[in-house]
Amino acid sequence: MNQPDSDDPFYELRFYRVASGRQRDMDARVRNDLRPLFGRHQVRPAAAWNVSFGSGAPLFVYLTPWHNMQQRTKSWAGFYADPGWAEARTRTNAGSELVESYDIWFLRAILDWNAGPSAVARTVSATPPATAEMMVRSIAVGQSAAARSEIIDTVIPLLQQGGAIVHGVFDVMSGCSLPAIVLFVDWADMAQRTAVLARLDDRIVTAHTSNGAPLLGRADHYLMQDFDINWNQED
Repeated sequence: MNQPDSDDPFYELRFYRVASGRQRDMDARVRNDLRPLFGRHQVRPAAAWNVSFGSGAPLFVYLTPWHNMQQRTKSWAGFYADPGWAEARTRTNAGSELVESYDIWFLRAILDWNAGPSAVARTVSATPPATAEMMVRSIAVGQSAAARSEIIDTVIPLLQQGGAIVHGVFDVMSGCSLPAIVLFVDWADMAQRTAVLARLDDRIVTAHTSNGAPLLGRADHYLMQDFDINWNQED
């Protein structure tokens, strides 16, 4: 008898480096071709963005939750074997590769996507945020538990007190230089971002491990725009 797949939730974060001058082509591929193919194979991203600033930009990035690795393996195997993907890829490349390279990161939720009061703030907001941001913060080796506590008890409240909307915080399991934590934040405007991050940096430099090493290290910043699409739409 086959045993049911165990529930072991995680997130997959994919970065696609878009060929120069082809961001609109990438947007059209995602909207017109990938969305229906993803729906067919049960790939349901939680969010997606166009990245205008950050390492490797321009990028198309999306975050997908999975119940377990078996679910992910089955969905992607079906997608890549689908003749519709082969046709769409050839057609939208238009003679040259639309995507120059890609990276895949696996994440575990510290603050689950859209969990907590920040989700309410995003839902009821009358105006969309000017800028979304992904911050990838390195942490001291062997200090993951302490770093998570610092993020939950200090960093997230500081961001929210400054008016930022925090949509998710994750441990990075693989895909970048480890150990690291990823935060997804919305800003009302760049002035707010500058002021809040200055206060955050002041706090971070005071947080140290028991042996005096910095608890939270350098951060990579990605400035992004939400990619507005209904991944659950049925064709």
